[in-house]
Amino acid sequence: MSQPRTTRARARIGAVVASAVLALVLAACGGASSGSGASGAPDPDATLRLTSAGVSTLDPTLTAGSTAVLSNTWPVYDRLLQISEDGQYLPMLATKWTFSEDGRTLRLDLRDDVTFTDGTPFTSATVKANIERYQAAEVSAQATAIIDHVEIVDEHTADLVLTAPSRAVLAGISSAAPGIMISEQALDNPDLATHPVGSGAWEIESFRPMEQVVYKRRTDEGGIWDPESGKVAKVEIAVRTTDAAYSAIRSGQADVVLSNGDVNELQSAIDQGTLVQRPLVNSSTTVTMFLNQTVEPFDDVRVRRAVNLAINRRPLVEALVPTTSPRVQPMASAINGFDESLESAYDFDPEKAKELLAQAGHPDGVDAGTFYVGNYEPIPKAAQIVQSDLADVGIDIDLELYDVRQLSSGVYGKSDRPGAFMFLAYPGVEPGAALRFFLDNPLNMPGGVPQDVVDRIGAIDDSTATEDQRAERTRAVTGWAVDQAMFAPLYQGVPGWVMTDKVHGVEEGKAFLAPLGGQDLRHAWISK
Repeated sequence: MSQPRTTRARARIGAVVASAVLALVLAACGGASSGSGASGAPDPDATLRLTSAGVSTLDPTLTAGSTAVLSNTWPVYDRLLQISEDGQYLPMLATKWTFSEDGRTLRLDLRDDVTFTDGTPFTSATVKANIERYQAAEVSAQATAIIDHVEIVDEHTADLVLTAPSRAVLAGISSAAPGIMISEQALDNPDLATHPVGSGAWEIESFRPMEQVVYKRRTDEGGIWDPESGKVAKVEIAVRTTDAAYSAIRSGQADVVLSNGDVNELQSAIDQGTLVQRPLVNSSTTVTMFLNQTVEPFDDVRVRRAVNLAINRRPLVEALVPTTSPRVQPMASAINGFDESLESAYDFDPEKAKELLAQAGHPDGVDAGTFYVGNYEPIPKAAQIVQSDLADVGIDIDLELYDVRQLSSGVYGKSDRPGAFMFLAYPGVEPGAALRFFLDNPLNMPGGVPQDVVDRIGAIDDSTATEDQRAERTRAVTGWAVDQAMFAPLYQGVPGWVMTDKVHGVEEGKAFLAPLGGQDLRHAWISK
C-alpha cells in the first residue's frame, strides 16, 4: 500500500474522512439500541453464527495471537480463570485462587466435576501437564516465565510455585497460555492443532484455517459442567471482511458480526431494533503508531514528541471509531494504574511539533521512511489520516499494508522499519505484565528500554504490594513512557460487534474477555 506523498494522499484522506464523518452524523441522528429487542423461548437446535479474526491453528502453543485464539476456541476450551467485562477475575476451572503470605505460591482449588471430550477427567495433573507443555513451547514460554514449577497437592488442588511474588501469573491463567486446559491424554496428539480436545460445552466438527471453525454441542452424559453454556446446538465462527459480514447479518446468514466502527449501512436496522450494537468500551486494545527508536529520525525523542503533538486524535476517533477513546498513554483505562492526567501531555499542537522538529535538526522537514500498516479495519484509514497530519508539520511517511498478526508476531520487531500502525495490546489486566510486554519486548520495542525501567516494571505486579502501591508504580513507568514518547497511541477500545435481536445472554456485563478485545459467548442463546 505504498502511498504517494502529501497531495494525492490528502485528497484520498479527505474523502475517507468525509465519508466517515457522514456515517457518524447519520448514526448520531438515529441513536443505537442498547439491548436485544426480540423475545421468545430459547431454541436449543439453533446455530450461533459469528465472525472473528481468523487463526491458522487451534493450538495455543503455536500462535502469539492469544486473543484471536481465545475468540476462536472458547466453545471447546475452558481456562483456569475467566475475565469479566469490567476486568475482574472470575472462577472457571479453578474455583478459588490464593497467594501464599510471601507471594511465591499461588494455590488453585479446582473443579471436581469436569471431563474432557475424550473422557479424561480434569485434575491437578492436567494443570501440571499443560503448564509444562506451555513452558517448553517457544511461543508460549514468555507467558509462563513467572511459573517455576507446579506441585500437585491433591487430585483437585495444585500449587503454582513462582519465580518471584507476582500477580502476573493471574494474567496468564486467564488467557490462552497458560490458561487453556487441554486433556493431558491429547497433548501429544499429532492433529491437536486442528482437533482440539477440551472441556467446553462443544466439540470440534470442522476447521478450515483462516476461514471457519464449527463446533457441535457435546452429547456425552455430564459433559457440560456449566449449566449456563451449551444453549445452542452449534457454533460457527467465520472469517469475513467487514463488507461481507454486514451483508451476512443483513441477509440473515450471521447472528453476530465484528464492527469496524462505521455502521451506517446497518443503522436503519439498529434504529428499528432488529440489530443491536455492542461496543466493547473496556477493551485494553490500543491502536498505536509504533516508533522505532533504533532508526533515524525516531532515535531523537524530540522527533517522537513532534509526532505525538502533530496527530489530531479527537476528530480521527470521532470519524472512524466513535465508541472508542483517544489515547496518548499505552496503559488502558480498565487496568489499575491508568493515569488520566497523562492524556493532556500531547494535545494537538502542530506549531510546537514544528519547533521540536527544527530543534532536532529538521527545520525543512524530514523523510521518515515507510511504515507497516496492519490490515485490520479501520487501522489503514487511521494511518492515512495520521500520514496527512504528519505531512502538515513536515514529517513525510509512506505506508505499506501488511498482515496484522504477522506484524505483531515479529515482522515489525525484527525489521529495520521506522515504525508500524498496529495493535498495542496485552491479553491480561495486570499492569506490570502489560508494561513488560509493551516496553521490555523486542517484538514491540526494538532496542529495549533502560535497565532501571525494566527493574521498576518488575516491581509493579508484586503480589505482596497493595493495590495503591501497584497503581503508583504503574503510573511512574507509564509517565516515563509518555514523556519519552515511546509510542504514539491513537485510540483505545474496539467497536465490538453487531448482533441480531434474537441473540441473548451477552447483554451488558456478560461480555467475557471484553477487556482483552476478545469474545467469549459461551452463555449466548438464540430465541425462536
